[in-house]
Amino acid sequence: MQPKPKFWSPENGTAFQDTSVVSAYEARPPYPDAVFDILASLLVDEPNKLLDVGCGTGFVARRMVGRVARIDAVDISRKMIDHGKLLPNGDAASLRWIVGSAESAPLDPPYALITAGDSLHWMAWTVALPRFATLLTSNGYLAILGVGQLPTDWDDDLLPLLRRFSTIQNYHSLNLVAELESRGLFQVAGRQTTAPVPFTQPLDAYIESFHGRASFSRERMNPHDSDAFDDTVRALVSGYSPRDVTLQVVTEVVWGKPLAQAQPD
Repeated sequence: MQPKPKFWSPENGTAFQDTSVVSAYEARPPYPDAVFDILASLLVDEPNKLLDVGCGTGFVARRMVGRVARIDAVDISRKMIDHGKLLPNGDAASLRWIVGSAESAPLDPPYALITAGDSLHWMAWTVALPRFATLLTSNGYLAILGVGQLPTDWDDDLLPLLRRFSTIQNYHSLNLVAELESRGLFQVAGRQTTAPVPFTQPLDAYIESFHGRASFSRERMNPHDSDAFDDTVRALVSGYSPRDVTLQVVTEVVWGKPLAQAQPD
């Protein structure tokens, strides 16, 4: 089996345990409301339970409170979970937070739906996907979420800056679902992309949102580069939006069956 791309290594994923990434995480664009309607429609089996893997601060799990009887939210970063507990719905009785890896954490199957929101690429695919296959009900799905945005006026100048300052220098764009399919680990059953939804935040929060990503952890950038990145992005974007930045946010939801094929990465 073709090895997983090195830039999606678990080592790079440990950046989500960095204090600076946790602090900046909430500046990232949220999932549009339509995402949670899609997820709710996929919950057709009993028991009415959802497993959110790589949950972070609960961008998915906390928004599914009230739509599903029980939610287990697992993440390897205790700092992410501790912060998520303090956010809206973070203390809901139906939400159980679990510190651990999706590959090995103690869980309570079966689940009618497993969700992975911008997290699955960091996991050991040949361990996680076969495990997910054993955790689902007969009509259950794994739903993979990818949040994105429509192009901005400054994209052409921003992308070179991201490549220049990123701490993950070997990164290049790949389609996660296609990578899983090509390895025989996932079979798509359906997909839906939400309509664009405007998300407005102050320019400083927009800049901070980059530091809520693995490739721009302040702990992993030297202070000079971190400051230079912020100043350069601010100078670029302020020419278009001096105070607030409005993004047109979209999310693709792809659901299907994880397959029980276990070979070493």
